[in-house]
Amino acid sequence: MSRPLLSVVLLGYQKFEQTSGLCLESLRPWMGDAEVEMLAIDNASADGSGERMRAWCSEHPGVAFMQSEHNRGFAGGMNWGADQVQGEWLLLVNSDTEFAPQAIDALKVVLRQASDSLAMIGPVTNAAGNGQRLWKPEASKAEWLRIGAHLHANPSGLLMPAYRCDFFCIAIRATAWRQLGGLDLAFGLGYYEDFDFSLRLREAGWEQAISEDVFVYHQGSASFQATPQARALMKQNKKLLQAKHPDARFEHTRLGNLAVMREYQSLKSSGHWSPALEVRRSLRVGALEGDAPRRWWKRWVWRRNIAQFWS
Repeated sequence: MSRPLLSVVLLGYQKFEQTSGLCLESLRPWMGDAEVEMLAIDNASADGSGERMRAWCSEHPGVAFMQSEHNRGFAGGMNWGADQVQGEWLLLVNSDTEFAPQAIDALKVVLRQASDSLAMIGPVTNAAGNGQRLWKPEASKAEWLRIGAHLHANPSGLLMPAYRCDFFCIAIRATAWRQLGGLDLAFGLGYYEDFDFSLRLREAGWEQAISEDVFVYHQGSASFQATPQARALMKQNKKLLQAKHPDARFEHTRLGNLAVMREYQSLKSSGHWSPALEVRRSLRVGALEGDAPRRWWKRWVWRRNIAQFWS
């Protein structure tokens, strides 16, 4: 058999019906696709989710299943899964995601067109901490999935340069993943391992980007709750990241969106514009005001900086 283009690695933990189960259902259209390999992993759930995932996969032979005997954390679970698959690209998928119609088809187009220097591609979404996030806070999940389907049916061909990518769903070239040795296990159960990988990827000379043509719905924070333990882990791992990368930039989401908006403004000024681009721009422009700083003087400076985007 030829090597698949894409290996989907879904990592689940707890709440199967609310997370992994919905994600797997959204992936069903590609379970017979010869170019797509799928692996679902239960990360030692204690609520019976592992047994339910095993049963689901046994009914859908297009998805392989593994269950860890202990919680490996996000980094350990994804590293374990990535070692089992053969695709040219890995698609690491957190359990709190759902794929809009034609999402994987759109991603395959982007992967085939990727330059040799591009090693990581993140989709756009409804919830992220960087420039991957689109803006329509009143939209329901159903509306977001319709928006995603529209973006997939009306591609723009745009890849936006990214400083870092969120790993709720991320496509990584397998050669780059192996070169970097996967995710750093020092980050334990989770937080900041994706930021670390983004920075290590950049330091190794690879490029990363946001695809404006691939949308994945993200519930957000389904695996981790805002407990004292989670906050302590986040604080600990941020310090670890700072120790590894003293020059790391901890940017507000507004700056990631601003960077993408500047790319759109440049395209618009050059005359390279289309209805497909206007739809995408409209899903970001509101964030310029919605993400404005709270302090009045910072808000005043911000509004001066974004005035050009309202025309």
